[in-house]
Amino acid sequence: MSTSGHSHRKHRSRNPIAKFLDRLRGKKRHRPHHRSEFPGINMPGDYNPETWQKKDEEERISSRKKSIFDSIDLYFKRRALRREERQKQRMKRKLRRKHQKEYRKKEARRSVRQKLFIISEEGEEVLKEKKIPLFSQRSNIFRNLTITVNSVFVFLISYILVYLFYWLTCMLVASWYGLDSTLYFYDLKFNDHSTLWSRFNILLVTGIPPFFCLFLGLFLYKVLLKKKRFVGLQKLFILWSAFHLFNHFFGAFPSGIVTDEGFGYVAAWMYMNTAFKFMFSLISLFALGVIGYFSAQYILETSDSLNRIKPENRLAFILLQMALPWLIGTIIMLLIRIPENFDYPYETLMLFSTIFLVIPPFFNEKVKPQLNLLKVKKRKHINLGYLAMMLALLLFLRIMLGIGLHFLIEIKISISPAVT
Repeated sequence: MSTSGHSHRKHRSRNPIAKFLDRLRGKKRHRPHHRSEFPGINMPGDYNPETWQKKDEEERISSRKKSIFDSIDLYFKRRALRREERQKQRMKRKLRRKHQKEYRKKEARRSVRQKLFIISEEGEEVLKEKKIPLFSQRSNIFRNLTITVNSVFVFLISYILVYLFYWLTCMLVASWYGLDSTLYFYDLKFNDHSTLWSRFNILLVTGIPPFFCLFLGLFLYKVLLKKKRFVGLQKLFILWSAFHLFNHFFGAFPSGIVTDEGFGYVAAWMYMNTAFKFMFSLISLFALGVIGYFSAQYILETSDSLNRIKPENRLAFILLQMALPWLIGTIIMLLIRIPENFDYPYETLMLFSTIFLVIPPFFNEKVKPQLNLLKVKKRKHINLGYLAMMLALLLFLRIMLGIGLHFLIEIKISISPAVT
């Protein structure tokens, strides 16, 4: 008798003939290990009688051999399911083609004014039925005005920062060779009669800043714009900055060729003939158009509403978010640069070359943006932070750089033997 409080069942040795008959009938009498009647022995820690019982039933059902009739029945069921799935796909394609056809007819009836200035027909009908105050959050005019004004702020801030980055880089490279320079709000002036100038440092001083702008623009465009944590005005600021940086490389070349300034000195001192200058200018403007065309997705992702990026509302949103801010921002910069716009037209032409980035997104209709609306504030208002930053930069550009910013770095290295 065992002292543990339980007894073990004795296993009888079965007749070999009985074992053989059990095997023929598919019965498995033998067990791989001894199992106790006491529930605490030989049981896993996560034992649950109900789940183990279900698992045993599933194993028995799966191990049961299917007859040929069951296999035929299963084959026809699967075939019917596949046929039903194909019918669903055909119906989806048929409905999609029908909706596309209706959308084309609907768009054909809409005028250019409706495509560009009316966000949705529902909103227009609501405005007609109810008289909503102009400066209300429900007013379609106020929401459109807010989008354009905020984008103008971002356009001017990013342009001034890129302008300072471009010319300060040029001044830094020039000071390395001891060249004196003064930065104004309209151009960078050097001492052209200095004997320190050479063909090599002219190429470096005028060529390095555009390439720095290109590399920084690629970083913003390829890395930061794809980060999902940047939404709304943050993403718009990165996008406008990338546009201005690209423009200070691709737009700077044709502008420099026309004005014989800036990046145009590189072509002049590399002794390019007129045909090569014209060809590279066309390639640069074409590159700006390609970048603008494929930026339609990022432009739409700066929206804070799914309604604004619907196919019927996209043109209006791009107009409010990009085209009008570019036009208004360009006019503001031209007014600030009075009366030096035409005496130093290098930067002025680059403002107009931005149009090759702004117009192509209107023609990219197949793009599929992805919005991260969890981090976007739904309440639309004029951003006072961007307004204060824009005013500070404009005052610095016009007043401080109206006087002129002188920049010179002197590096002296002296090596002499030690005195003993």
